[in-house]
Parts: sequence; structure tokens; C-alpha cells
Amino acid sequence: MNRFYHSKPININENIVMDDFAAHHAIKVLRIKNDDKLILFNGDGSDYHGQVININKKNIEVLINSKKIINNESNLNVTLLQALTSNDKMDWIIQKTTELGINNIQPIICERSIVKIKNDKIKKRLFHWQQVSIAACEQCGRSKIPKIIMPEHINKYLEQISSSDSSLKIILSPTAKKTINDIHYNSEQNIKVLIGPEGDFSDQELELAIKNYFIPVRIGPRILRTETAPISILSILQNRYGDIV
Repeated sequence: MNRFYHSKPININENIVMDDFAAHHAIKVLRIKNDDKLILFNGDGSDYHGQVININKKNIEVLINSKKIINNESNLNVTLLQALTSNDKMDWIIQKTTELGINNIQPIICERSIVKIKNDKIKKRLFHWQQVSIAACEQCGRSKIPKIIMPEHINKYLEQISSSDSSLKIILSPTAKKTINDIHYNSEQNIKVLIGPEGDFSDQELELAIKNYFIPVRIGPRILRTETAPISILSILQNRYGDIV
């Protein structure tokens, strides 16, 4: 059954006019018709089952007839600190980590980041990234949407970390001596994973991360691309401590 994101509150026995973007996709791409059944979700953790009762050229009206709480969120609370990369790669990272259960995505600006975002383009880029995550939630069945946070310079982000932050903090580095097998994880901890840009972290950035309690970890003997690393480490964490078995 087709699932669509709805940006407003949803209640049983209520007639809902679908958001413009979702309605356009449903009408033009999926050819939704009157009486078709579908699912709406708004990020509150539930799916709302309904039936189409009216369609015009731009709008779809849906009668909500039931609510189902969805329990497919991971037990891990993971924040991805991802160095900015090209538009296509960032979209890929956001899409795939959403499917893998990420909770928060914090874009990071590093010394060797190839991509820089102008201040007047940040809001537009954030909106786009959130839409990518929403589309991934529609596809994979998640009813809670990851939060994508305003890009931050790595030095500023690291300097703001409190010493009382008990999260397990990991920074991926191909020269690290430790692997995930060497890390102690408390099931009550949140996890922060820091991924570098195409040119890797500078020595200063790596040193600052370690100073702020990030543990350098490598994933195997090969150097992974910046878009491969987050998917790999999140899959490993979910398999080891989460819900991928």
C-alpha cells in the first residue's frame, strides 16, 4: 500500500487534504484513484490508514479510518556527523542512513571539504535534505523522521561538546589502531559517528576530535569513500548492537 508524508496532525474519522507535493506524486506518478486505500504518516510514530474520497487536478482528499502504531525504530540512537560532500553523495548518504535507522544527521564543514554552502542557500539545502529523508521513510516504512541539523564547522562543533556528554563517540580513520571490536558500548548510550571528507580530516581536526573524546576507529584494511563509510559503520553498529541480524 502506498505511503505518503503529511505535514500536519492526523486524526481518525477526519478528512485530510494531502500535501501538494504528495498529491502531485500520487496523481501524476502513481495514478491514485477514488476509493484507493493508502497510508499517511506525519512523523509521530504511527501510520494512518485511509481511503481516497475525492480527487481533482491538484488535490486528494482522504478519509482516515484507522491508526496503527509502528514499532520499527532502532533501539540505537545514532547521530551521523557527516562532512559535506557533493549534492548527489549527500542525498545518497541521507537516503541510505535513513533506511538504516539514523536518528540525527549533522552536516559538518571540514578544512578539506570540497563543497561549501553559501549562507543564502543553507535553508534551501536543509529543506531538500529533509525531503530526501522523508521520501526514504515513505519507502522503508519508518514513521519517525530523522532530524537534519544546520551545517556546522567541525572545530566549532567539537569545542561545544560538553564533558558530561556520555555518548559513545567514534571518528572513522584509516590509520586508527582500534576497530569496533575494541570499543566498549553501554546499551544506554547514544552514539555519535564522525565521518571525514574526500581528503580525510586534517591532523588538527583529528587531534581536536580525540581531545573531545572521539575514539578513532577503522573499518577493515581498505580506505572507504566518504559516502560508503557512514553506510558501512551504521550497518556494523546495527548488526552488533541494534536490530539488523
